[in-house]
Amino acid sequence: MLALWVKAFHLIAMVAWFAGVFYMFRLLVYQAENKDSPDVNAVLVVMAYRLYAGITTPAMVATLFFGVGLLLVNPNYLMNIWLWAKLPFVVALIYWTLYIGRVRKRFEAGDIYLTPTQCRVRNEVPLIFLVAIILLAVLRPWGSL
Repeated sequence: MLALWVKAFHLIAMVAWFAGVFYMFRLLVYQAENKDSPDVNAVLVVMAYRLYAGITTPAMVATLFFGVGLLLVNPNYLMNIWLWAKLPFVVALIYWTLYIGRVRKRFEAGDIYLTPTQCRVRNEVPLIFLVAIILLAVLRPWGSL
């Protein structure tokens, strides 16, 4: 029963993490489009900060915490190839989240160095991580213990 609770909180946190990751570059698109409008930009800076610091980062930490919890509750997961195939995507998502944080800080400082189109393209990157992570965790290719 404990494993199911840990898995549930892992999934809830993961959904919140992805929500933040997907929405952050949308806010940065708006900042890039409104870089000459200080009032609009000021609101977007606050929204981006709150999203990153209040939702995205805590959700990332919670996802990782409950993921480790799943391994502690069921160490047999470590013997599954699908898990080891999934982990590089998780690590890449962590790096992507940290990259988003650096871009957000630069935008906040007024260094809006990406165009709206570049932000839109970057907004699609997390979809690769989402598809890979979900397919590996659900389909569990190469068997499961």
